[in-house]
Amino acid sequence: MKKILMILTVAALAALVSCTDKKTAQSVADTDSTNVAGYTASEDDNLDLVSIAGTYEGTFPAADGPGIKTMLTIKADSTYQLEQDYIDKRDGHDEASGVFKVLDGNVLMLVRPSSGEHTFYKVKDANSIVMTDSVGNEPEGETAKFYVLKKKK
Repeated sequence: MKKILMILTVAALAALVSCTDKKTAQSVADTDSTNVAGYTASEDDNLDLVSIAGTYEGTFPAADGPGIKTMLTIKADSTYQLEQDYIDKRDGHDEASGVFKVLDGNVLMLVRPSSGEHTFYKVKDANSIVMTDSVGNEPEGETAKFYVLKKKK
């Protein structure tokens, strides 16, 4: 009888914990989408879109090849054009265009209209941007320098 009671107690606790985790994860997801939805490029974001408008280029690392040549054009009207070529890959060309939003004053969230996918870049200065995660954390370590795009002159 004690074994059955113990098994039922463990099962109840496991069910309770799994329900709690799902609610927490859902709450975090709701918070993130609410925060993102509220942001648009505006004067309140402390980022002068005219000064950062231009074409940025660089080569990102690739897990299965020598790299990904990337060209990102940022426009002052909050739109972008992204072209990526996977070096030494047949049919390795990708293009996207859409709108971007400014988060936290200097993080650009590019929205891909076809999939809703988001890509994030932090404006370092008027001549460079760096790919980041969704909260603006920059890559660290030896490879960090490979995630920077430089403004084309």
